[in-house]
Amino acid sequence: MYLTGKDEYSLPMQTVTLFSPDREAVLVSRPNRFLIVARDGDEELRCHCPNPGRMTEFMFPGTKLILEKRKEGKASTGWTAAGLRYRDGVVPLFASRANGAAETLILPRIIPGLREVHREFSLGASRFDFLCIGGNGERHLVEVKACSLVEYGIAMFPDAPSIRALKHLEELAVLSKKGYICHVLFVIMHGKPERFTPNLHTDPDFAAALARLGRTDQAGSVYVHASLLECTGDGQAALRQEETPVDLSHGTLAAGNGGNYLLVMEMPKDREIATGSLGRLHFRKGWYVYAGSARKNLRQRVSRHLRKVRKQKHWHMDYITPYAGKMRALPVLSYRNLECRLAADLGRLGGRPVPGFGCSDCRCGSHFFYFEEAPLGNRAFTDMLFRYRHVEGLLP
Repeated sequence: MYLTGKDEYSLPMQTVTLFSPDREAVLVSRPNRFLIVARDGDEELRCHCPNPGRMTEFMFPGTKLILEKRKEGKASTGWTAAGLRYRDGVVPLFASRANGAAETLILPRIIPGLREVHREFSLGASRFDFLCIGGNGERHLVEVKACSLVEYGIAMFPDAPSIRALKHLEELAVLSKKGYICHVLFVIMHGKPERFTPNLHTDPDFAAALARLGRTDQAGSVYVHASLLECTGDGQAALRQEETPVDLSHGTLAAGNGGNYLLVMEMPKDREIATGSLGRLHFRKGWYVYAGSARKNLRQRVSRHLRKVRKQKHWHMDYITPYAGKMRALPVLSYRNLECRLAADLGRLGGRPVPGFGCSDCRCGSHFFYFEEAPLGNRAFTDMLFRYRHVEGLLP
């Protein structure tokens, strides 16, 4: 708790320290959510990753990392990947340290007459990042979410499904009816976003709930804020934009369970596969991407594709998935059917079409494309995905 001895919270510092820049290296791989393998010259370094998100846009070999030395005897890895260099800026990776930045730089600006701050405030079986006491004694509950996904001028959270984030939002909505003024604060960690919107592609349940419960310009269940930090290579962060515009207009789309998808699958070895009306086809070892759509029941369609057994063969994909190795679905919720445009872009990226596959109801030559290397390791592929998610899918 902080008490100033005055009527209002003291003026915030201009900068906060998010990490110590003890060493630089380049990314080699990310074997799991919490481990990054890096290299500095000839030395290989095992580094703790403090951000459990997917961070697909950053995890490419050669990405420049900023490392912080870990305390001796405290961990099996000697370094923490504290930040990285992306485009023209620095992205801090300590999601947990966004709370400290929020407390110093942002809370005094969004809580009128802020007098007290209680960290990690427990209420019943729940715990919230902050309980703040305003100038008139009003009680504000604030939950902070660090947002690192910023592409095509739009910041999105989360970059992977987050049951925890949805739970916090629902709890705040209940507590708002019991006299608390409730807030969700998205701290955008880098970039120059024009607006923030919840990520309906990766977590439609959270996006729909935020659109339903959130308010930005009037009294309501939960106030939604987004603020932008700018971090330098020496680990110092300042508030760049107090209120980044928040766009909650896509709640109906998030709840509608319809759109498009890319199904990325590995073929572990060469195979001859009987493929329904297409007959027996030869599939080379490598990776394949299918562009599909489902205007209703998108999640159910994707789940069916990912299930390798116990399904009647109906679509061309049903004949292929039993032989697949790794598979991953990449939904793109949208107001329009973008299936054919996605297929065309897969061809432009160098994908080799399987003639006639998955396109019996359109004029395309194929919706199924072969790649020698994993597409998600290709920056051009991920850039295309973000373009559809951040721009194309949100256009009416």
